[in-house]
Amino acid sequence: MFRVLEIRDATLSDAPAMGKLMVDTWLDAHRFQMPEHLWEARRRDWTAEVSERGWRRTIEAIADGSSPHDAVLVACDAGRIVGIASCTVFRERAAVSVSALYVLKAYQRNGAGRQLLGAVVSRFTALGLATMEIAVLKANLPARRFYESMGGALAGERAFDEGGEMLPEVVYRWSLSGKSRISEP
Repeated sequence: MFRVLEIRDATLSDAPAMGKLMVDTWLDAHRFQMPEHLWEARRRDWTAEVSERGWRRTIEAIADGSSPHDAVLVACDAGRIVGIASCTVFRERAAVSVSALYVLKAYQRNGAGRQLLGAVVSRFTALGLATMEIAVLKANLPARRFYESMGGALAGERAFDEGGEMLPEVVYRWSLSGKSRISEP
């Protein structure tokens, strides 16, 4: 069932819920997409509290101006955080890179990811940025199908360092000029 969510900038008070959401959704999404020993190490060492501290640092850096090119958005349903999008602007390339997009499982396939990315597009096209990109593990076929369904074009491959091992990623790119499928209802 499609629900219109409140999309807003993250605040420090959101960090505990964001930490839990990030760890739970990341572990669930990537369970069989990497070597088991790497996933187990992440499960063992990366707690909601560790993630919360990371989100706190990021939100504080945005608020105090030391990370002026970053943004963290949350999607809320009746006050409950159900999704996160974290972005960095690269002015020299006129691009925004989405470094994290995670949505609670119960809200996946219900428009939450589309709404979050739509909010990113709206915010950064207003700043005159020309492209948006997001990298995803090459083995993450559900996320890849999602990005492709929203008009993302495969733009390249690279590697992601997970525990000292390089895992293959693919990069999707969208032009932010003209009408984007992301922002359509």
